[in-house]
Amino acid sequence: MAWDTGPFDNDEAADFVADLAEAPDWRAVLLILDHVTKAGGYLEAPEAEMAVAASAIVAAGLGDGVVLPPDHQDLKAALGAPPEGAARLAKAALARVVGPASELDELWQEGDAHDAWLIHIAGLQKILSAFQ
Repeated sequence: MAWDTGPFDNDEAADFVADLAEAPDWRAVLLILDHVTKAGGYLEAPEAEMAVAASAIVAAGLGDGVVLPPDHQDLKAALGAPPEGAARLAKAALARVVGPASELDELWQEGDAHDAWLIHIAGLQKILSAFQ
């Protein structure tokens, strides 16, 4: 369930970040990004929500433009700098999330906040593009 349009403003993202905070490891972030970029067919919303959160974590690790959830401000320091190629992978995952056959994009289109959600995605893509 989403309560706002930000990358961490839904249950799947909140759970993903909480789990990552318990065991900070870039492999968990890269795994979901890789999965989403390689997913064929229909991309389910929970996977897409985790990919958006993972992309935001990469973006946060690269610069100061993304604010992590208040309970997990120390995650950036715990993870350290994102590995090489993480920005490219995150950007590709975001493209998949807003592309065709994405349940999350379809769900946002059903409401009034699709444009606001896309603005968040575009902001992440801009940060990630600077580090490719």
